[in-house]
Amino acid sequence: MSGIYGIFYKDGTSQTLEPLKAAMVEWGPDDQGTWCKGAVGLGHLMLHTTPESLDERLPATHPHHPNLIITADARIDNRDDILAALNISPAERMPDSTLILLAYERWGQACVDKLIGDFAFVIWDQRQQLLFCGRDIMGCKPFFYYNDTRRFIFASDIEGVLACSGVPQRLNETLLAIYLQEDSAFAEKRYTFFADIVKLPPAHQLVITADRSQLTQYWSLDSVREVRLPSDDDYAEQLRELLFQAVKCRVRTTFPIGTHLSGGLDSSTLTAIAARLLRKKGQTLTAYSWSPAPPSTGELPDDERKLIKELCSRESIQCHYIDLKVEDVVRTYMRDFTRQPYEMMLREELTQRQAAQNNVRIMLSGWGGDEAITGHGWGYWSALFLRGRWWKLHQEILSLIEQSDVTGIRKLKRYAGMTYSKVLLPLIPEFIWMRWRDSRPGVYPMTCIKQSFATQHQNAVMALCGPSLRERSNVQKMQWRWLDNGHLTRRIEAWAINGARQQLVYHYPLLDRRILEFCLGTPSDQFVQHGWKRSLIRRAVKGLLPEAIQWHRSKVEPAAFDVIGSVLVQALPELFDRLGTEKCTHPAVRCVDMKKLKEVIKQTNEIKREVEVLLNTMACVNVFTNSTINILNSNS
Repeated sequence: MSGIYGIFYKDGTSQTLEPLKAAMVEWGPDDQGTWCKGAVGLGHLMLHTTPESLDERLPATHPHHPNLIITADARIDNRDDILAALNISPAERMPDSTLILLAYERWGQACVDKLIGDFAFVIWDQRQQLLFCGRDIMGCKPFFYYNDTRRFIFASDIEGVLACSGVPQRLNETLLAIYLQEDSAFAEKRYTFFADIVKLPPAHQLVITADRSQLTQYWSLDSVREVRLPSDDDYAEQLRELLFQAVKCRVRTTFPIGTHLSGGLDSSTLTAIAARLLRKKGQTLTAYSWSPAPPSTGELPDDERKLIKELCSRESIQCHYIDLKVEDVVRTYMRDFTRQPYEMMLREELTQRQAAQNNVRIMLSGWGGDEAITGHGWGYWSALFLRGRWWKLHQEILSLIEQSDVTGIRKLKRYAGMTYSKVLLPLIPEFIWMRWRDSRPGVYPMTCIKQSFATQHQNAVMALCGPSLRERSNVQKMQWRWLDNGHLTRRIEAWAINGARQQLVYHYPLLDRRILEFCLGTPSDQFVQHGWKRSLIRRAVKGLLPEAIQWHRSKVEPAAFDVIGSVLVQALPELFDRLGTEKCTHPAVRCVDMKKLKEVIKQTNEIKREVEVLLNTMACVNVFTNSTINILNSNS
């Protein structure tokens, strides 16, 4: 993960890049460069990953037009298409950043929509006196910025922006209120915990001049075209080809490669494909699991490690497991997460350390698969009901039930339950569902947000959160909603920023634009067939995965979550003591109900499933205790 940064003084003041560079020095182990002229400065911190990056020097000027300068963190996957459109030989080993510059010269600001891959870049167009910024459709490369009437500051890491003098550090209390509630799976894609620092949203471009800024969305989920193929087999075959293409683009490196492996469909598919592609090139793949190492004797029910072992044996790869301790939990949640995001970092930090020991520079992840490619058919059954396909609905519900081996009255009860949950509930209007949900006692038993703080920010929270992610009666709209929700980008950014400190870059093949557009345009009945959810990918991986994985139903990972959950529970009292939360004068008492927090922590046998809600709460308390963030003058 290379880092980019820069500053533009709109009033013509000379700039300095040293504070940004110093704050992000870990991002550039292979090379560091700056370009400065007058009021504009661009910086780059290089981590080599692709073959083309070995000869790349950034920031860089256009080969023929020195008035165009770029800094970029980019991996362009449709290189051949861009080169062909520009009449350049594919044999020319051109860096991706130069390719972006040439695309900008050819298509202007429309160039960003021509690019497929992961990227964040800034071009200084000296002719037009503007900065042009672009970010990929899923935000796989982070981009933070501060913009006022005097200057524009950007960086891959929020620490870089904060390092510049005069940048306000006011707490964004609205996001804090969201974070403290059990609905915190939501993540806004633009705002940060600092009220005056924002992100360039995924699939957006930004133009900055001395007197204006223009933010434009260049790609959207609802613009995807419908996909119509002759048969079910054609859909499965097309998806299989796209999967191989997406993985091939992301293993374009000579450095060691790792992959997440949970035993599920998403990670297992990527692992099998990557192992085969790398074997042809004489390279090896190393797998990393969030589960503890398998015991010498005995297995848990539905133990995912059995599936991991079977795939690793089949593909001749080694898998590393983690050993999570209480100290690891305490260290992670004592961070200032406003600066060092820790979304799903607890287990991943141990994986990062293992990968660093093996000199791994690229980690493949199946993150994002549930939202599109391996969609569970959310909304499918109620959509059948609305379209009057009642016999088909009846058959699908029966097929689902028959897979659970229930008979007699239990089968009838299961049928009624499925009809209620999969057909009727998705049809309830949003405002009725929200009132019903919020009126139920104990809906958020582990939420320790202070009621006065929640009420104060209720309207702002609702404005940001929008519709809930509950199941609705439209498969495609459910896919849109899940993909458009900021939880995907939040984890991507956390892993990118923390991974940069270990010289580790994450690639997400299942978030490839070509795969997303294919899945979003595919008819809903491809995702659910004969009672099998995730039918499309199950058919696509036939012969690629062991049948035990291909037809595995459960997403539960008992070793990864139940076993490790015990460690999380053990860490709660120690975290509580370290934070000094007993004090009634603690600065966090304005937003956290300390008395309830203490009481809930004592219920250690009842909270294993929701323990991370409490850990998030104590991380918020830590922000109030140790952060340099300006809480007294925060926004309200």
